[in-house]
Amino acid sequence: MFLYFRETGNMAYFKSSDTEKKNAQKWTSNLPSSIHTMRRDLPRVECLTSFTRLPQKRHVLGKYHMLLEEDKMKSTRIKRICQELSELWGKFNFPTLSQQAINARLTKMILLYEKNQRRPKEGFLNGMKSIFDITKVDGVWLCREDKELYHKQIESGGKVGYTTHKPAPKSSIHPSKRQRHLPISHEQSATISDMESESVSSGENVSSVTEDSSDEEPVPNKRKKPSATHQATKLVSRQSLSTNKASKVCASLAEEGVPLPTPTQSGVWRGVIRLTEKKKGEIKSLLKEEKDYCLHFDGKRLVKQEYQVVCIKNATRDVRLGVVRCKSGSSKDIYDALEEVIDEYDAWSSIKMIVCDTTAVNTGRSNGVVARIHRTMNEKGLDVPQYIGCQHHILDRILRHVLDFYVSETTTKPSLNYKFVDELLENYNNLQTEYKAETQMEKTENPGWRDDFKFLYELCKAFQHYKKHDSFPIIKWKKLPSLHSARWNSRAIYTLLAYFLLPSWRNILERPVSFIANSWQEAWFTDQKFKETSYKDLHFGITELRCASALKCLKTHWNRAPPMLHIPRSNMIAERAVKVMEEFSEICKKDKYLNDRFVVTNNI
Repeated sequence: MFLYFRETGNMAYFKSSDTEKKNAQKWTSNLPSSIHTMRRDLPRVECLTSFTRLPQKRHVLGKYHMLLEEDKMKSTRIKRICQELSELWGKFNFPTLSQQAINARLTKMILLYEKNQRRPKEGFLNGMKSIFDITKVDGVWLCREDKELYHKQIESGGKVGYTTHKPAPKSSIHPSKRQRHLPISHEQSATISDMESESVSSGENVSSVTEDSSDEEPVPNKRKKPSATHQATKLVSRQSLSTNKASKVCASLAEEGVPLPTPTQSGVWRGVIRLTEKKKGEIKSLLKEEKDYCLHFDGKRLVKQEYQVVCIKNATRDVRLGVVRCKSGSSKDIYDALEEVIDEYDAWSSIKMIVCDTTAVNTGRSNGVVARIHRTMNEKGLDVPQYIGCQHHILDRILRHVLDFYVSETTTKPSLNYKFVDELLENYNNLQTEYKAETQMEKTENPGWRDDFKFLYELCKAFQHYKKHDSFPIIKWKKLPSLHSARWNSRAIYTLLAYFLLPSWRNILERPVSFIANSWQEAWFTDQKFKETSYKDLHFGITELRCASALKCLKTHWNRAPPMLHIPRSNMIAERAVKVMEEFSEICKKDKYLNDRFVVTNNI
């Protein structure tokens, strides 16, 4: 009889201990490790931060495969390599890309290498010998030497480096970059001297570092650190540069070896804000000490918005208080804008005079800007300031009445609508060649007039020469001025040019030109300070012309009373401030920035 034993399922898969050990060895050998996955074409790199030159791509890949022994996760290995690369670039003082950009560049290189391992391509390994560059070339460099070292390493493919085993002598380091030392106490100095004597007696050689640093005196611990944005804010305030351009100028000069801080654009702007607050504080303290000032203001329309510049002046200084935007060009809105600026500086008690243009908005009897300021002064219990119309503006209005009287041409446009003006515009270049000069003018010294004022001054002297010698002088022609009626001397220049270049108009313009070149220009080219003779001479010249409207304008707007302050009776300071505002409006996008840039231009 035979007995049969049926094996269970567990008994069928029973394996001995020797078999399990053999299987474990096979499984272990199949696991990925740096020993098996290490490529012959990649070097073994323990640490990237120990490099003394920029690493090549094959060095970075070698480090990537070395980290496989410690961590199998790809993201962790890439993160660690990014950290070591950032530390290496920090040792070189090279500006680096962002961590995100470094990670993306490293990941892309690893994917390309793994793809090449599956499908090898000729010449791919030669590309791995190029430098793995994460430098932000347009970033901020600490010095020119670092940038030169970077370019040398790029050109040599990483074969040029430097060693950090021997520190550089302090004599070769700029004082601002030397390590600051704390003051040494008496006990420490005694200990150091004992150590030095022991080293000398034992016959030890003094290292080169001690020799280099022994001659240097310790830098004091406390010193005042200069403002990093001081020079840049000067460029913004004095050279009318934007904060971005000022930052770039400083960086360019620093690259050329000029010891200049290189702040960022935001840093320069913060410096401008601090300087603005400082200037406003200086103006407020100045107004508390000095109480006698003249208020000047003028408007300009920029990008469909009405702006007003506000300035004050006395015999010694000019002060620009600010730029404000008005809701409209009405007298109420202009006054509200002026009130806002005057309240900010608490300057009501300092205003003793008002000089502005004689427009209806400013000089209205009941609702003009000047009348509103007078009412506010009365409400505050202050003395009403003296109002004086701008003499340049009055002289221009007088000349307009004279020309309208003789030429019989009126206009409602802002431009000069005279027929001789149109003829000059159409044939100005041809008329210059047709003009026949006969004699040379006597040389007269220019008192300092520029641009349009200088051209007007020379034309008046040319007419005086013609009347004296009865011969046309040689004239240096210049470009035609603006046609806008707000340009004070445009009418006078065009009238004089028409007299010389348009013979058909000489009989009509004889008396107006004679008035311009004599009594009118005498009042125009003065220092605009109070003189009783200026009014009398001008009154006599207008009386001879028999122009009633010009005479009425003179009597209405020309203030014959002595001024409270000995300053020019002209709104020239506000006109110049308007030009500054126009320049800054192209740079500044917000009203606050425009006002800050305007205030910073003060030189108190």
